[in-house]
Amino acid sequence: MDLSIRLESIASYSKPYRYIVDVGTDHCLVPIFLALNDFIDKAIATDLNIGPVNEAKKNVGNYNLNKIIDVRSGYGLTTITKDDFCDVIIIAGMGGKLIIDILNSGEDILPLNKRLVLQPNVGEGQLRKWLCKNHYEIIDELLIKEEGIIYEIIVSNRITHNINYSKEELKFGPILLKQKNALFIEKWKAILQHNKATFNKIPSSHANKTVFKNEIELIEKIIK
Repeated sequence: MDLSIRLESIASYSKPYRYIVDVGTDHCLVPIFLALNDFIDKAIATDLNIGPVNEAKKNVGNYNLNKIIDVRSGYGLTTITKDDFCDVIIIAGMGGKLIIDILNSGEDILPLNKRLVLQPNVGEGQLRKWLCKNHYEIIDELLIKEEGIIYEIIVSNRITHNINYSKEELKFGPILLKQKNALFIEKWKAILQHNKATFNKIPSSHANKTVFKNEIELIEKIIK
């Protein structure tokens, strides 16, 4: 099975762990890829909607992986119990706020977790703030461009204490901020351009004018 660059990158972060949970699995592509390549011993794939669940079950059956991949229907982490292995939890292709809600739905099982592999479409800073307040340390971040869209992957390991990140690290990513590679610059230049266009449309008396001004100045400082 061939995966997109985005999904293959997400899958690669499951190593060296052998038990994964894929939330919002859709077609179950990541668990199937990992199982076929003998990277995992067991996977639980969940989705809220019955359509993706049925599609995932069909795909798992087509590859004869029913003994390795357990497909479950339900919201977030509510289908996972303390009897399940959840070394790596993968949540990809959603907004940061929704990912946070999903993580909060598994409050009882998160202490059993070792790693989160997250790919938020928006709200990355909000998600990082949640991680640092909930016993997770960001160990890697990756930007990938696929079909003209830049995706951000955040990998964090479970720790016994909380981490303090600066305002800039929360917004831009502690690791991405150090690297400042070409995709990082491209992403934030596009956001800067959008913010400037919005800023010019806001009346001078509007409270958001100052917010956008500060945002623009911060981005310009970071990518200069």
